[in-house]
Amino acid sequence: MTTDDRIRDADQTVAQGVDPRSDAAVSTDDLAGDLTGDPAVMELYARTADRYDRLNTLISFGTSNWYRRRTILSLKLPKDATLVDVGCGTGVLTLAAQRFLPDSTSIVGVDPCSEMRALAEGAGVRDVRPGSFSHIPVDDSSRDAVVSGYAIRYAEDLDEAFREIRRVLRPGGRLVLLEMMVPRSPRGHRAMEVMIKGVGSRVFAIACGSWSVRDLLRHFWDSISSFAPRDVVLGKLKDAGFTEIEYRPAGGLLGEFRATAPVG
Repeated sequence: MTTDDRIRDADQTVAQGVDPRSDAAVSTDDLAGDLTGDPAVMELYARTADRYDRLNTLISFGTSNWYRRRTILSLKLPKDATLVDVGCGTGVLTLAAQRFLPDSTSIVGVDPCSEMRALAEGAGVRDVRPGSFSHIPVDDSSRDAVVSGYAIRYAEDLDEAFREIRRVLRPGGRLVLLEMMVPRSPRGHRAMEVMIKGVGSRVFAIACGSWSVRDLLRHFWDSISSFAPRDVVLGKLKDAGFTEIEYRPAGGLLGEFRATAPVG
């Protein structure tokens, strides 16, 4: 069975009213993050929280939720694995973990924005806590996986963030950080800036019915264009002691930083 087949089967299970935590459920074998250092950015996410999922759907042409679900399946975790989603936003990635890890005793969504946390809880995330990359509110060595969707760029100190992730992961635990990376070429960089910060910010603001979305997209471009280059991120993961470190391009601006906590 392919990854896509398993996603479709899980969707049908939920649609039929089967509890995703039950034995009948199918199992596998989110732009807020560490924003506490910038109140203006926190306020921007608060203003756009109720438009956030719609914006993601429009920008990704409807593939955003599918991609997050596929991320959870790609980890190939046991169905009782424990996991924390840092910068969970409205909870899309956390909900995917709940769906595909039905026997887990603890799946936690963490976000510093109260409006985002409220939406995550309303969507069905069972355990949502305030926190960030500088303070992940779970015990030492308690997680089989740490995931994050488009939030690591908000970490004020990557070294501190990776130490905190190491703290909560069990030996051999998996890390996946989804992030948007700007094109390296000047021409590609300029083209994407015009598309996102210029034309796109206006078009999607109209489509979402809120000029706050325009402000969010303009901030979005500024945040991804100022984020550390991929080689720097990979180097800091290595300095933090992670193993099996890699960056996987995922199409367009999408990419994934992956690593494993050392054993022993």
